[in-house]
Amino acid sequence: MDRQLTEPSAVVQKFENSLPYTVNVDFCLEGAIKALAPPKDLTISQWAAENRILTGEASSEKGKWTNERTPYLVEIMDMLSPQSPCSDVAFMKGSQIGGTECLINTALYYMLQNPCPIGLYQMTDDEAANFERMRLAPTFAAMGMDKYFTNDTAGCKEYPGGIFFVGSGGSASQLRSKPLQVVLCDEISGWVKDCNGEGDPCDLVKRRTTNFPRKKRFWNSTPTVRGECRITKKFEQGDQRYYNVPCPHCGELYVWKFANMVWDKDADGNNLPYTARMKCPHCKGETMEWRKTELLAQGQWVPTNPNGAYPSYHLSAFYSPLGWYSWEEAVTDFLEAKGDPQKMKVWTNNVCGEAWDEDNQESHDYSELELRREDYGCDVPDGAVILTAGVDTQDDRLEVEIVGWGRGLESWSIDYRIIPGDPDLDIVWESLDHILGNAYTKADGTPLYVAAALVDSGGHKTSAVYKYCAKREWRRIYASIGARGPNRPVISRPGSTKKSSAENAKLITVGTDTVKDWFFNVLGYNNPGPGYCHFPEKDVYDAEHFKQLTAEVKKKRMSRGFLTSVYEKIYERNEPLDCRVYARAALNLVGIDVDKMAETGNSYTRNPARRIIPQKGRVINQGVKL
Repeated sequence: MDRQLTEPSAVVQKFENSLPYTVNVDFCLEGAIKALAPPKDLTISQWAAENRILTGEASSEKGKWTNERTPYLVEIMDMLSPQSPCSDVAFMKGSQIGGTECLINTALYYMLQNPCPIGLYQMTDDEAANFERMRLAPTFAAMGMDKYFTNDTAGCKEYPGGIFFVGSGGSASQLRSKPLQVVLCDEISGWVKDCNGEGDPCDLVKRRTTNFPRKKRFWNSTPTVRGECRITKKFEQGDQRYYNVPCPHCGELYVWKFANMVWDKDADGNNLPYTARMKCPHCKGETMEWRKTELLAQGQWVPTNPNGAYPSYHLSAFYSPLGWYSWEEAVTDFLEAKGDPQKMKVWTNNVCGEAWDEDNQESHDYSELELRREDYGCDVPDGAVILTAGVDTQDDRLEVEIVGWGRGLESWSIDYRIIPGDPDLDIVWESLDHILGNAYTKADGTPLYVAAALVDSGGHKTSAVYKYCAKREWRRIYASIGARGPNRPVISRPGSTKKSSAENAKLITVGTDTVKDWFFNVLGYNNPGPGYCHFPEKDVYDAEHFKQLTAEVKKKRMSRGFLTSVYEKIYERNEPLDCRVYARAALNLVGIDVDKMAETGNSYTRNPARRIIPQKGRVINQGVKL
């Protein structure tokens, strides 16, 4: 009886002792089944939402990745996913919108979720090394990937099922002999045009992926100059998608761009960037920036080129999430850049996300300049402290402009004269002498004289110009000739040619493109101050004058196989422009600090036409002989 009662107890005890072994077996089986099971079918955006960790060292924000922060990146990442059939994706963008994080997410996904050979390329070797050290290394560490790599060296990381290269688009050796399924190309518009003599680096990258049927190529960049910009070309070859957001007033979709941005001014006409908002082109309703998060979540990509070869996306910095780049900053940067071509180029590329068009820059509106005319109330306004002149020579006349200069090269057109007659006749030059030697007075009666002048010696009247100037160089009146080309000095040292030497005259070369770049920049200034151009309310400053003053624009042209910038006429006559260029160049002949003179309240009142004859010393006392 006792034996029958104890047998079940023994069985129970034996079963309890075997439990740990059963649990271990279950754990091992579960791990084996999990390892053999295929990974979850996730797109890059879904994977990033579950796995991506942002670090403070590599990102402006840290913590878990959320697609809600940058909803416009979701479709781009999904197009780069293996579920999408497309091979190429182009992203032309402004700055501060998360484009680089999209690229990193793609790299991580194909390393961890769908292992394969990957290449990530920057502009230069140094930038590639910095990108790996400052952006990738902290990300790998935050996500615990250090032990994942079986071989970890600079620029190359091996892992189960693939390899990850980091290189530059400027090194042919890094682009050659590396079969890659996924290539991630960053800032391609800044890559070299010819990679070590082997051709376009984008074409070399493309060749590395040809053997993979499920290849992915991501072209990511801010644009540069139209005609040279790779990302613009890539975007235009694609279906050209723009991120449309709904208007909270009428519900219609539209694109956030600078043409739709408005802001207020105060009673004095000062701009108030903090009032920036978007105006709907459909209902004219205005949207404040605080609604960004709500509206971005409702946005959608809309293709505009149905015949495009692949998905291509454009996004400006106006879509930058709250807390990043604001509309107020965009307006402030625009107002600071306005009128300066180089600053406007940076603003257009990085804020609007558009290529800078140097070939078709809009000319200045001559009618607006005509409306700018003002009554000085005297010959020379108080702000002008020195006068110069520029003279243009034609076969049947001379044209001359007197210009006053003040602090920061603020300028005042004082007078413009047309002297009819053949420049081979002395009477024509006598008339010019009278104009250049005349006194131009300020409101308090202070007389100012032309301190320097340059006379155009090009054309058919070269000898007459040399003959006139040779006798007046002591008055700082020199013969001059314009020279095209970038980065030339405003004026050269006085030189000579065979023709000028025959008349005993010196010749000064003027860097016309340099002066025109400056002039067309400041001509766009709208408020008086440094650089601003004033014009008098005189009949000679009529519509025709301003048409000729704005008669040229800068365009891109091929010259001997190179792309260069040249000024070309858009109006038949340009004499006022030439006169202004020479008047500006003549200021460099005087050699004074205009800003310092303006600060002291003094003016250059010396009359160069009046020779200073040194007096001979007189003997007052011959001494006493002892």
